Amino acid sequence: MAQLTEQGEATSPSPPPGSDQGSKPPRKRRPTGAFAHTHEATFPQRGAAFWLLLPTVVILSIFLYYPMLRTFWMSLYNIRFYGQQRRFVGFDNFVRLFTDPSSFDAVVRTAVISTIVIVATIAIALFLAALLNQREIRGARVYRLLLIWPLALSTAISGIVFLVLFNPNFGMVNAVLEPFGIQPEWFRDRTLAQTVMVLTLIWNRVGFNLVFYTAAYQSLPSETLEAALVDGANPWQRFRYITFHLLSPMTLFLLVTSTVFAFFDAYAVAEVFGGGPLNATSILIYEVTENAFRDDRIGLAAAQSLLLFLAVAFITVVQLRQGRKRVTYQ
Repeated sequence: MAQLTEQGEATSPSPPPGSDQGSKPPRKRRPTGAFAHTHEATFPQRGAAFWLLLPTVVILSIFLYYPMLRTFWMSLYNIRFYGQQRRFVGFDNFVRLFTDPSSFDAVVRTAVISTIVIVATIAIALFLAALLNQREIRGARVYRLLLIWPLALSTAISGIVFLVLFNPNFGMVNAVLEPFGIQPEWFRDRTLAQTVMVLTLIWNRVGFNLVFYTAAYQSLPSETLEAALVDGANPWQRFRYITFHLLSPMTLFLLVTSTVFAFFDAYAVAEVFGGGPLNATSILIYEVTENAFRDDRIGLAAAQSLLLFLAVAFITVVQLRQGRKRVTYQ
């Protein structure tokens, strides 16, 4: 029978001498409720699982896997007259991308412009979101609406807007600079044309990043920020050591989406600018369409498209793997 201690608590009787009951480890209690089934989940009907996955496999095979294999096959040939003449050249088209000066310049231009756009759009959106979420700013909703407004425009329309703004003859930018005796030929100088292209892409993308950063700011735990304020941290310290880390999951998401935007959606701006002057705004995705449909170099265009796809896929994988080490989840 159980015995009572001096405090009145019941204790279990001690095991009899010679018994090994005290040496046995206590039995583990089986989980109940939501934790009752912790074993690896299995699908009881494999046939049903196959039929459920079949539509997705068919769609991916038709619209993704087969086009990729077809593109790789085309990259191994020198195709002229829009498919009427084929000559097997192996990996010569891939070698040409890094040995031909014009093709290699397109790769370098794409890397430089995309890097600037990715970094600038995330940095500017983060800075604007930090400003708009200050309690001291009045009319923050109005400012937020004006900053997000470019998001309603497509990338091509944004390119047309900047093409008109920076027109040397009747553009508003040159009209403002005219009293100072400055009249740049924006679309005749390579550096200036690339600058306008980068500004166009940044202006069109910042609104998208700002929307997500604003939503992330509103979900930050106020208790953590208030605790840092009580501890005497200044605004920069609160942003650097707390806010920036709490926003890291959103930053990783925007880093991946901005990479895809900079490499692929920038085609619309390059098309509006015509790739000029002297191929200054001719990025890799623009080169693919020009080689395939204007210059009748389908094999080279296929190699360029594969290189672009592999580059974006590699960058995305690196971003996700490195992001897991640095992202702070609440």
